[in-house]
Amino acid sequence: MNRLSIYFVGLLVINCTVVHAQTSLSPLPNSSVAKKSRFYSPKLAKSVKRKKPKAKHTAQYEFYKRVEQAAKDKQRILKQLAKPQFSNPAYFGHKRKPKKRPPHRMRYCSECHIRH
Repeated sequence: MNRLSIYFVGLLVINCTVVHAQTSLSPLPNSSVAKKSRFYSPKLAKSVKRKKPKAKHTAQYEFYKRVEQAAKDKQRILKQLAKPQFSNPAYFGHKRKPKKRPPHRMRYCSECHIRH
């Protein structure tokens, strides 16, 4: 009887270790217990969209828009003044090129004393 009880106890121990052994399919012995978290934490929203202000036409916005436009105009004028005036013979000493008119409509220019 002593041998028989030792045999059954041995089978019981082997059976318990085989049942709770780690395999490649289930790495944890009790996967349902492992999935539960230990403390409560509320889930965050996936995408929190913030609305951008649509009103762009404030007094400050208009002011900066005018300042930028004035700076662009000044750059354009400086670029235009940087072009050579007196080296080009078509200017005849004028700031701007005089119009080319047909011969019967030419006018006398008091600045350069030429008809054009």
